[in-house]
Amino acid sequence: MRHFSQKTAVEELKNLGDLLRQVPIRHALIALAILAVSILVIQLLIRLVDRLLRKTRLDSSHYRFLETLLRIVLYFCVLMMIASFLGIDVSSLVALISVFTLAISLSVQNVLSNVAGGMMVIGTKPFKQGDYVSVDGLEGTIDEIGVVYTRLHTIDNRSVLIPNSKVAAATIENFSALGKRRLSLTVSAAYTSEPERVMQALHRAVDRCEPLPGEPVVVEIQDFGDSAIAYDVALWIPASDFLGRRWRLRRLVWEEFKAAGVEMTYPHLNVHLEAPKSEVPDRESQETKSE
Repeated sequence: MRHFSQKTAVEELKNLGDLLRQVPIRHALIALAILAVSILVIQLLIRLVDRLLRKTRLDSSHYRFLETLLRIVLYFCVLMMIASFLGIDVSSLVALISVFTLAISLSVQNVLSNVAGGMMVIGTKPFKQGDYVSVDGLEGTIDEIGVVYTRLHTIDNRSVLIPNSKVAAATIENFSALGKRRLSLTVSAAYTSEPERVMQALHRAVDRCEPLPGEPVVVEIQDFGDSAIAYDVALWIPASDFLGRRWRLRRLVWEEFKAAGVEMTYPHLNVHLEAPKSEVPDRESQETKSE
């Protein structure tokens, strides 16, 4: 293949224009017919591939990404086939396209890096559509994994587009991948409340929160503070309902403590004041001095 520069590319474009003007009408009509049939075949092939991919374990966003890449490759092959039929030097055309691709890539480097990041996300599969994740400091549910961006739906109903280059380089926490999450809570109770009574109330709150069966539940003393005893509560719950169960557990702990008469204290400071000694000397001291 010849070495192509920008000047050579302009010359090739002029030669290509001259060559196209010399193409017989009959060949041009045949080329258009080939293009129309090729488009129809590509559409049917994409539908077939779509059905096959839907039967796999790939996420819907993943196979849409693959279908887009396949469509680009197929249209490129059709373009090369029609160029060969019209008598155009395919090697020169490929080199010409490469020059324009290089020029475009220099101006859209960020887009290309995002496309490469999207391919990495597809290959490594750190998450799938519907997973609740933390990406680049943002938490939310994955709505779509696109060619350039990944769409995240936050809990406060914001739709956030994160460039795939950032997704590929970021630390990703997938809270849905394992199907369950550990819910931990630290609760303080006054020293006047018996630990046994406090822990029984916490166990009742945990039972009402409906932890996953067969998973361990922890209710233990964590620390002895200055004004209260800290208790650790830990249980396993479905990952899909983490926020709802967390809010519910706090409310249930308050209800059970109130029913059991457990005092939930807060940091406070006791100050003891002593009356100052009288500065006037007593009677015996005065008599001793007078003698």
